[in-house]
Amino acid sequence: MNADAKFRRNKDERNKSTSFVLHKGATSREQGNSDRRSVRMFEERLACEQNCDWASGTRDAQKCFCQCIIDTAKTNDIYLSTEKCHNLGERILIRSGESQIYENASQGLIYKVRDPFAKIHLKSKDIRNIIYEHVIHNLLFPDTRYTFVGISEIQDSIRFVYSQELVFGLNKPTQQQIDEHLASIGLWPESKYYYENDFVAVTDVDANGDNVLLDSNNNLLFIDPIIKIKQPIDKIISAYPFVEMAPQSNLGSLTSFLKRIFNH
Repeated sequence: MNADAKFRRNKDERNKSTSFVLHKGATSREQGNSDRRSVRMFEERLACEQNCDWASGTRDAQKCFCQCIIDTAKTNDIYLSTEKCHNLGERILIRSGESQIYENASQGLIYKVRDPFAKIHLKSKDIRNIIYEHVIHNLLFPDTRYTFVGISEIQDSIRFVYSQELVFGLNKPTQQQIDEHLASIGLWPESKYYYENDFVAVTDVDANGDNVLLDSNNNLLFIDPIIKIKQPIDKIISAYPFVEMAPQSNLGSLTSFLKRIFNH
């Protein structure tokens, strides 16, 4: 069996084994709800916890959050031991303040064992929103979508484990290309580092970084931007298909769109 056939077989087997497959032609809302179901168990568990102030950002709140997530993962058989994480693939030693990265070439996947509290000051004040980061990423950047795999921990701190398809032969885009693409999906420059609308914001998408790449067809791939969640997840999933986006014919004159207000 050649490598390409093996990759297709592995990919087909992965799709058959998961309950949360994004079907071709799915709407943004269907995609968002499907991805959200993969973490619904945590949402329900956290909603039952009345003794933690999730928006406080305190060490006690984080400790309570971690315990809820780990207990729920173990109960639902999606807890990954450190050994299981090491067996996900070959460890890739690159600079990352958020994730341990494993490459599994036979599956055509990258696995990321991510610290959800890394760079938390750039994200939502409510730490419960950590569980939705991949949901929002997939809404905004479906070409580099994440699949939720499970929960692990390192030194009593939780790790979210995701998979993402490998990408090859990539170049760097210009900042103008990045600006224009983000405008085309309804995200506008509102500060030096953030692109946002009424619902979400993204950062760490500078042309000098390594989170945005070009594929062989000059399509932009947003690998791992930092996402700030500004509204409840229900509102984002319901509203985002209708967020006002820049008309393709006007993307060359981005400055005329910078301060547009979204009508919802």
